[in-house]
Amino acid sequence: MLERLGRFCVGIGLIWGIIVVGYWLLVGIERPEDWTPWIDKAMSAGVRQALYSLLTYVVVPVGMLMLLRDIFVDEGPLWLKLASPGVFASLYALLLAAATPDMGQPILLQADPVVQKFFPGMPLGKTAIDSLTWLARFAAMLLVLAGIPGVLGLILGVITGTSRKRWSP
Repeated sequence: MLERLGRFCVGIGLIWGIIVVGYWLLVGIERPEDWTPWIDKAMSAGVRQALYSLLTYVVVPVGMLMLLRDIFVDEGPLWLKLASPGVFASLYALLLAAATPDMGQPILLQADPVVQKFFPGMPLGKTAIDSLTWLARFAAMLLVLAGIPGVLGLILGVITGTSRKRWSP
């Protein structure tokens, strides 16, 4: 029963994340009034906020934990096992920045020093709110939280000689 609930949360959380982040990047954070004016006509603010909170704070984390459990339990390369928590943390930070700006945007703003190293001419700070700067912050967070552990896992995998099993008929 819990396994099925976890799998359901994976699917719903993936769809929710794609909708929120995709729409946020398409419309842009600088125009929140253009997000979804038709939702205001379809449901009340209380119902919308409850649904939004349930999907963002319960369903998506449960789905991510379910996928992480699968990654760690199943056989697979060490780099994947070390990089996957950082990937999910970065994706969740991007979702929080889109879904609840008061919580998620300060997390992504912490990546500004890394972005500044790679793109010195890019305007950053609290006033830089266009979609490109948020994607650059996400990429910097992904690099630090997933890229570095992934490379360490790759090196450790090569040193220890662990190889993945090949499929044979």
